[in-house]
Formats: sequence, C-alpha cells, structure tokens
Amino acid sequence: MHPLTRRTFLGASVTAMGAAALGHAARREEPATTASLPGGLVKHVVILMQENRSFDHYFGTLRGVRGFNDTSAQVLRNGDPVFKQPGAAGSVLPFHMDSATMNSLRVGNRANSWKANHAAWNGGHNDAWVSAKSPLTMGYYTRADLPYHYALADAFTICDNYRCSIMSATGANRTYLWSGMIDPDGRFGGPTIDGGNASGLNWTTYAERLQAAGVPWKVYHVNGDNFGDNGLAYFTRFAQARAGDPLYERGIASVARVTGDSATDIALAIGNDVRNRTLPMVSWVVGPPGTCEHPDYSPAAGADFIDRVLRALTSHAEVWASTVFLVNYDENDDFFDHAVPVTPPAGTPGEFIDGVPVGLGPRVPLLVISPWSRGGYVCSELFDHTSVIGFLERCTGVHEPNISAWRRLVCGDLTSAFDFTRTALDIPPLPATAPLVARASRSDGLPAPQPPALGAMPTQEPGTRPQRSLPYQPNAASRADAADGLLRITLMNSGVRTVHFSVYDHGPQAEGPWQYYALANNAKPVEHRVEVRKHTEGRYDQSVHGPNGFLRRYAGRIGGGGDGLDAIASCGTASGGKTLVLDLINPTGAAVTFTITANAHPIGGPWVRILDPGQRLSQLWDVGRESAGWYDCTVTTDADASFLRRFAGHVEDA
Repeated sequence: MHPLTRRTFLGASVTAMGAAALGHAARREEPATTASLPGGLVKHVVILMQENRSFDHYFGTLRGVRGFNDTSAQVLRNGDPVFKQPGAAGSVLPFHMDSATMNSLRVGNRANSWKANHAAWNGGHNDAWVSAKSPLTMGYYTRADLPYHYALADAFTICDNYRCSIMSATGANRTYLWSGMIDPDGRFGGPTIDGGNASGLNWTTYAERLQAAGVPWKVYHVNGDNFGDNGLAYFTRFAQARAGDPLYERGIASVARVTGDSATDIALAIGNDVRNRTLPMVSWVVGPPGTCEHPDYSPAAGADFIDRVLRALTSHAEVWASTVFLVNYDENDDFFDHAVPVTPPAGTPGEFIDGVPVGLGPRVPLLVISPWSRGGYVCSELFDHTSVIGFLERCTGVHEPNISAWRRLVCGDLTSAFDFTRTALDIPPLPATAPLVARASRSDGLPAPQPPALGAMPTQEPGTRPQRSLPYQPNAASRADAADGLLRITLMNSGVRTVHFSVYDHGPQAEGPWQYYALANNAKPVEHRVEVRKHTEGRYDQSVHGPNGFLRRYAGRIGGGGDGLDAIASCGTASGGKTLVLDLINPTGAAVTFTITANAHPIGGPWVRILDPGQRLSQLWDVGRESAGWYDCTVTTDADASFLRRFAGHVEDA
C-alpha cells in the first residue's frame, strides 16, 4: 500500500488542492511561448523515460485502448490486415510471449536502427516488420505478464497515440526529449539519427533554457550506471562541464551514494527532496540498466523502479498534490505496432533527411500519473516526445524554439490527458513488485519465445475505458467526376487542433500513400485527387485514416452505371447529443437502392433506402446515446457492385 491515502491527506494543507479550478487550457494553433497553466497548479513535473517498448507489445490487449481489436486498422497492399505481417516463411500474427511458459521477459534487442525502422515502415505501407526485424517483432505481453503496468493504466491515464519522435534508436529519441530536435540540417553537430547514444552535439537543450530562466531543474541518476540514457550527456557543454558548474551539478552529477544500489539511491534522493520541499520544478529520472525495461532486462524490474519513484513522490501530501509524473518509453526497439507512423508531407521543413522523413515513429506507451489524471482514462490525442516539452512550456512559461512548426501543428502538449477541475490524491493499491522481480528471475531457464506455427489474432480485454475529450473533429467527403475522370476527396477538420490524415490506395495501381494535414476550424480543407480514368475499368479504392479510429473508404467505378452516386457523412453535437448524418445522393435517371450496414458499433439496421432519380436523402443517428459517440457503417448500392463507402470514427465533444 502506498503511503499517501485519502485519509492521510485529510490533515494536509489545502493550498495546492484548493488552487483555482481549471478547465482544459485553450488549445491554440500557434506555438505556446510563455502561456502557463492558470493558477500554477502544476509545480513539479517528473519525467521517467524507459527503454524500447512499443504500445502494442505492452498494451495491445489492455481494455478500451486502440489495440488488437482496432476495427479501423490499416489494410495492407496484399489485402491482409496490418496485424498479419508478411515474412519469408509466411505471414506472422501477433503472438503472446507468455512469461509463465517462456523466457520472454529478457528477449534482447535486435534491429532498432534508422535503417531497420524505416525499412519496417516501408514508405508508409507498414508491411515489412518481419523482414526488417525478425518474427519476434510480433510478440506481445498481457496483464498476466505486466500486472503493475496494467494497474497503473487502470488507476491513472494512458495515452494510446503517443509516438516516439524519430523512426530510430534510443539516442536520437532522447535527444528529442531533452532538446526538441535532432538538428536535421546538420548545423550544430547533428543530425542525430542512429546509434544507441549520441555525442558532440552543440545546440541548446531545454535544461539550459530552464537554467537561463531561473527555473529549478535536475537529473536524478547515477553517472556511469545509467545505460547512457542521460540525454544531456550527449551535448558538449554538459560533457565538458565540471563540478561547481550548474550544468554539471544539476545535469551530470550523481545522486548521493547512500546504499551503493543505484535504483535505491535515486529513489532515496527523490524522496529526500520531496520531504524537504526541494523537489525542482522539472526533473528527469534515469535509472540503472537493470531497471530501464530494455529488452535485455525485465519489465518487472522496471515496474519495481517505477513503484519506488512513485512512493518517493507521494511521501509528502502537499508535494504530490502539485506533481505530474510521466512514464514514457524512448522507442519501440524490435517490437511491432500496428498504428502507422505519422509522417509529414514531402518537403516539410526540419522533418526530412536526404528525402526521408525523420518521424513520427511508432507508438510507445505513456502513462500520465498525477492527482488530475486518476480514473483509468485513455487519451488519444497525437503526441510525441516534443509534447513533453510542450507540457513543460505550459507549466514553466519557458519556450523551446527547436521544435519544428509541423510538430507544433500536429502534436499536442499533453494537457488533454488531464482534468484540472478534479483532484484525486489517494493512490489505489498496486501490485507488489518484489514477487514480479522474483518471478522474472525464475523464467530465465524457460524456452525462448517463438511464434506458433498457426497464429491467431489476440483477444483484447473486454470492456471500455473512459476517454479524455479530444480537440479534433475530422471528416472527409468524396466526389467521383466522370467528366474529368477524377475522384476528389476533401479532407476537413472542424476541431480546434490540426488533424493529420493518411490516404491509402487499395487498387492494383499501388500508388501512395499520401500524407496531409487539415488546419483547425476548417480553415484550410485539403483536396486529395485520384486520376481514376487511367486505372483499370475506371475503378478506385481509397481509404483515409485519421486520429481515434477515423476511417473513410471510397470504392467504386467511374464510367459505369453508378456515376455520381455517393454517400457523405457528417458528425455533430447538436442539442448536446452526438449525431451521425449520412446523406445518400442519387443524381442518375433511375431509382437506386442504398443499403446501410452497421459494422463494429451497432446503429440498428441494416437500413435499406430507395432513392428516386435525382433524390437526396438524409439519415440521422444519435450515436452518443447508442454507442457513446462511436460509429462504423458501410453503404452499398444495387446500381454498382463496386460502390462502397465506409464511415468509422468517434464524434468528439464540442
């Protein structure tokens, strides 16, 4: 049991918990400069970046997140779901690395370089994970293997659209965490794109900006026993700093060596600063190798270290009442994640090296642990490691100019993961970690994990999870024009944050994929055009993917009997409800039958609607009442067997 409970907090000062109640801070398209969280509620941010795990690998079976039951997942060029990855010996599905029967808690790492990760991404097709890495890339854990991690997710908030910043290794991603960039143009010792660690970097870190602004900060680690994971040490000014220099004392010097065990000493140092009320505004925690969750080491030891840090942070009620603890992972290593890396349009400044996009990379876990993130929520806003700096900007008012304009547009600042109007200070019981560490040691003699000869899709835990409100409202509309042989898809966004879209071609022409982004408030809709007239029999089949399960699929034929037929979806929050409206359009000279079929989220039906020549008909559903805002349906017609429109996603709060 953790020391801070609701009972022990009752006698504490109410200053922190009673600070002015906040709503979600207004999100803006322009970069935040000195804007802080009103009321100064967050006085301490503690960041623990662990090693080398993908989201699906850790949390693909967790209930209520975008995991293995993702019904809007990408379809590969061969027609298989993205989960069925092709390999030299046949396709490989995700398989359970059962720690009770396999030596699966220490599997070692393999291919996590710039080259290997870009090869797995394969130009956005996301279909070369097995060939670029190994069949073990498809291995995953469940709650039985990671009981502590799953308990944290159930108690606090997990982010299921948090990405590593670059499709590459540890050093490059940690450089993003500490400085907001990798110097893609090579002006200051970069670009840092590969290798376990970096060195000789000469641009300004966020820690230096905090130092210049007089904001207290510190790295809690043991120098020389940190797996090379202190990203500040990659920078020349820190590497050359000596005792007495604030950069050395705060960024390089070890915590006090009390016991000689690095994990224990780090937790003791944090606990002492918490109880003495000297915990800095910003802290980075870097554990010793055995606790970092690198695949060479056990997640159980990582759970034990996370628990020690959490116990230290909650050892003083008033300090915990103003503290945010972020646990994230630097990169995905060898492990598969089905959500396609989000990449910018070609030529985006600061985001390409030799014509290849830097990132964003695959999803990695982020656990948001604080008095304002209790309740087992999931937050699906797009984030990456620069989002951590974005959150620090909101808390400290210190701006980081290294972050690219594109990342500012598409990546949030983590504030949507919190509800600052509600405070819950007690820590629920969490699994004891000592038995987990002991069990991991016993598994060392078990057989190595291997994918089964006959794979099967994993079963994700049943049930839902409360969602944080998102700042998006994506949509798309199609128009197949027989006159000029074009399919036009207009990408829109009535939300208050920019939306990233990826468009995939499922036809034999194998074009794309294409990357777009639509600005907030429908300020600049984007048109995607397909020259259908050059395709076989004028056929087209395109899908549009966006955040939080957003999917539109447009299939049909130009030059057949169904020219001009269409179905267009729109979403809204009229009268406090969440609605889906489908407009069925028949501009032809004959009556046409449309059939609307529900897929993953039932809306009744199937619905059959006969439209007279030239008729347009609207069909409305209250999806807020019927399916908590989720929708997924397909529209077909008897006039053209190739015609299909699929609409899936979630109606966000207004």
